[in-house]
Amino acid sequence: MPGVTKHIYDHEIRDIQSEWNMQIKAISKVLPRNYGKEDIIAQIKKYYPHEWKSVEYKKQYYDIKDKHIKKHKGKNRYAMLPPEIMIEKNPAFKRLLNVEVQKAYADSFFDEVCQAETEALWRRREGKIKRIDDKIAKAVSKTQTVTPEFLDALIGIYERKRTTQMDRMYIIYELMKYYNPKVIRFFYKCNDTELNRQLREIAFKHLQSFNYMPRLRRQKYMLVHTKNRKRKEYLKKIYPNETYTIPFNPNELEYRLLSGKEQKVKSYKYFISHSSSDAETVQKLIDYENKQNHLVFCDWINDSDYLKRGLVCEATLKVVEMRLQQSEAVIFIRSEKSLESVWCQYELNFFNELKRPIYVIDKESVDVGVFTYKKYNEKEFYNSDYKKLTLIAKTKNNN
Repeated sequence: MPGVTKHIYDHEIRDIQSEWNMQIKAISKVLPRNYGKEDIIAQIKKYYPHEWKSVEYKKQYYDIKDKHIKKHKGKNRYAMLPPEIMIEKNPAFKRLLNVEVQKAYADSFFDEVCQAETEALWRRREGKIKRIDDKIAKAVSKTQTVTPEFLDALIGIYERKRTTQMDRMYIIYELMKYYNPKVIRFFYKCNDTELNRQLREIAFKHLQSFNYMPRLRRQKYMLVHTKNRKRKEYLKKIYPNETYTIPFNPNELEYRLLSGKEQKVKSYKYFISHSSSDAETVQKLIDYENKQNHLVFCDWINDSDYLKRGLVCEATLKVVEMRLQQSEAVIFIRSEKSLESVWCQYELNFFNELKRPIYVIDKESVDVGVFTYKKYNEKEFYNSDYKKLTLIAKTKNNN
């Protein structure tokens, strides 16, 4: 095992054991009278659920690395144990399972004391667990929990030898819009191996937002894998310090849609035409469609960085048109607000001209969890002058 890789892996295992020492100490007074191994683990999972999940994910991550290494080297490199087995090596865990310690605990056990300790520990942990739950929920709400087919193409473009740091910036921001095992593995790999500081730090912070507890790798520990002297010089001294700031505005997105590889590979099952006033309803519909493994387009998720109300311009319309062209069908969420929306009228009329299916569902149906779409044939939205009526200066206050 290369020295640097071994150092990082061993450091992570030590960190896990150190965390378990603290956690085992905290739950040692809330165990049942006659506890065993399963009881200790159950209490850790109850009071430190996110920390335990983080260890489980590290196990999955290193298993995937081992699978790749074994394919090329013939043997595993890490062979990380499952957390339920690895914890048996922990000194605090071993001590709790000592027969004399177990007997002393049982002899001094009182239900009232255990109940009081349980309530006190939960008071200390409940708020922290909720804060992490809210943090993760907030991060997930900015993504779609699907694995679209074009993700492989995006990751493939990112990993090409000649892809520039600038293009990788666009791709990494695209990948941040999806939450699934494939994308999380990509960000872990980026955090581990990406030579460019800016990209590596973006990956690190993204993983943090989902509470995966990654370790940010220092630049001096980054390995350059090439025998080409000129390229090695570039990868060691120039590429790590390259930076790029994406101009997040509709004009830039229009340009990338026309020329950026990360945009050209994209396609959507549905374009959600809606009023921004119905955001909670829209989120319910997106969650439902994601569970069907359908990727949908919703401007405040898919293009939230670029399409802002204070930046509405001609390019905004062009972007909307191109996103409609990338979609197989439209779902119109009909509500009092959406029927008055200039944007919805524009989207429906434009899509009608593409002669693709338009479906409608009432806001009230989505709110009660009924997701039955109907072909939208009423044409109440139809207006042959819709482009003329959509005056940019007057749409800033429209939903």
